[in-house]
Amino acid sequence: MKDFLQKRRRIICILAPALIGALYLILCFANIRQSIWYDESYSAYLTHFDFGKIWHFTSADVHPPVYYFLLKIWAHFFGHTDFAMRGMSAVFGACAIVAAFLWLKYKYGARAAIFGSLMLALSPELIRYGQEMRMYTLVAFIVFSATYVLQLAIDNREKKWWVLYAFLIALGMWTQYFTALAWVAHLVYLCFVYKKKIFSKKIILTYVLAVVLFLPWLPSLYAQTKSVEGGFWIGATSIETLAGFWTEARLYLQAYKTENWFLILSIIDLITVLAIFIKTHKKVKLLSLLAFVPLGILLLLSMPPLQPVFMPRYIIYAMLSMTLLPSVGIVSLINELSAKHKFKKVAKRKKYALIYGGAIAVMFVVAIFGVANVYKNGNLNFYTHGKPTAREFYENIAVIDSEAPVIANDLEMYFDLSFYSGTLNKVYFMDEVQEYPWGAHLPLKETYFGKIDDFDKFAESHNKMLIVAKDQNGKVAEFPREGWEVVTYSDMKLDDNGANYQVVLYQRENL
Repeated sequence: MKDFLQKRRRIICILAPALIGALYLILCFANIRQSIWYDESYSAYLTHFDFGKIWHFTSADVHPPVYYFLLKIWAHFFGHTDFAMRGMSAVFGACAIVAAFLWLKYKYGARAAIFGSLMLALSPELIRYGQEMRMYTLVAFIVFSATYVLQLAIDNREKKWWVLYAFLIALGMWTQYFTALAWVAHLVYLCFVYKKKIFSKKIILTYVLAVVLFLPWLPSLYAQTKSVEGGFWIGATSIETLAGFWTEARLYLQAYKTENWFLILSIIDLITVLAIFIKTHKKVKLLSLLAFVPLGILLLLSMPPLQPVFMPRYIIYAMLSMTLLPSVGIVSLINELSAKHKFKKVAKRKKYALIYGGAIAVMFVVAIFGVANVYKNGNLNFYTHGKPTAREFYENIAVIDSEAPVIANDLEMYFDLSFYSGTLNKVYFMDEVQEYPWGAHLPLKETYFGKIDDFDKFAESHNKMLIVAKDQNGKVAEFPREGWEVVTYSDMKLDDNGANYQVVLYQRENL
């Protein structure tokens, strides 16, 4: 059997990542149609504009533009449905698995690559963000690709690998700023590798090139930092934050819900991972740095008097590296066990086989429960503790009246509902009642896509309208003009644990 596998090693190393990537895509697409939420609807909204506008609008928000550029191109070919647009994230998740496979195979061998990438495909966090219209799986793909290229650059000493690595550093920064923490982890690794030669010409030129490639966006980055320096929406960091990071990464579960059997499973998983890490940390130095350096820096950056910025998905590559750590480590230990000059006694072999087999079983059980939680909870908001219901909200509006235009008084709500805006219940917002307080509102302020800038003229062609507004202690949302009467109204929620909204159907009086 061993000879059979050795002879077909090349074919196996081609088929394995393809099959594992296919498994991941199946797991993503089987549960990809849950209702969108605000960040996704913002992403989708930007695809309606040209690249220059996307550059301009994102410069006023908090993320750089590359993901939105790619999403626009993707939507042009595959459509603007939630299934199609989320498909890009699923594909980038599969690409991240392949990139990790190539890196692990190069550094640790085919066994580690196969097992590690399989566990990555079963990672609840990678599946979760493979089902969302955001940049996080693209970030994972860039970071794992850059890590592989860095290893090639170190070992082969060819200029082309350093140039490619510089390009990937810049691309990561053009995609999401927190990739910078991955580059810090890489730099720490380079210090271990080169020691006193860390300031060699090739390394300095690599980072200079990366900075030069990022220079066109620096003015926009400065503008973004000014727009959020007055405060941010992320809450204060606590011990529960750190516990939640672990339970979300491994079980896709909020820390306070990790109780009973889940608590026991989480503790066993943590002990297993720590035991493997302690025995193998010297062999997996780069992987360890990629897992823990971004986490440590993000914690420090969230401490007072600084504004808290600790958000697990911002360093998804660190969460995924924590999945790879025990996977690679256990294979290294098994390889040691298989060495002919060790553990010659059968009893000792059985003992270690039982220990390592148990560790693998724990990893698979944790992964299966994590995937099950993704399927159960969908795109649960871990901070409001609710699930988005924009699709259901829009469908319920259509039940009230299938033809009346929908006027959204709240801009965040408009973003969500406009994604489902159809040929009948088209969704609009009124310019005259908005203040556009955030940078993300700039596309609404400066364009006419869905905006009513002359309500009286708009009302001339409609006898009925649906007004959607946040509930004001049961008071019915008023129509912005006289001469209209309430036909019916209903209470609804965009998030099943969020604010109440009223949907009020108005028609002209004496109609």
